[in-house]
Amino acid sequence: MAKTIKMETVMDAINDALYDRSKPWDAAFGKAEALTGWSRFKVLMCILLVNSVLLVYGANAKVTSNIIGLVYPALTTLSLTVSSSLVWRKYDRVSTADQARNEKFTYWMTFTAVLIAESLCRPVVRLIPLYRTCRTWFLVWCFAPIRHNGSGYIFDMVVRPCFKCGVTLRPLSRE
Repeated sequence: MAKTIKMETVMDAINDALYDRSKPWDAAFGKAEALTGWSRFKVLMCILLVNSVLLVYGANAKVTSNIIGLVYPALTTLSLTVSSSLVWRKYDRVSTADQARNEKFTYWMTFTAVLIAESLCRPVVRLIPLYRTCRTWFLVWCFAPIRHNGSGYIFDMVVRPCFKCGVTLRPLSRE
């Protein structure tokens, strides 16, 4: 009974986010809803199902995974770095804007680390079943617009402790 209530709570939260007019996906889901006649939640479930099938059985699973890991973070990073000061009006304080910028930059560090580790361990990675699906969900968790996303967690648990332990990067002097 408690699991059913928790599941309904999660479904309600997802449904509320899908109908939130301030979110960037509102227009796309509105068009899909009008075109298919399905609720936005059903459209989302179909998108997730198709992506899951492509990641498991698709010949271009790596390309699909990289597209998912690149498109949304690239657009948000671009809007944070290139756009005029109008973007920053969305944030209450300058520190919140800096925090949003730092979240995107920590994601790019995480994404690069995944690519490097993947290239170094390519023979082992090929043997892991459902690796592309797990990788994609990991990247989604890393760039998710939530308070404690994966890239922030990795930065706090791995990167920051390395620098607290005395690992410092100093520029080379030419003296």
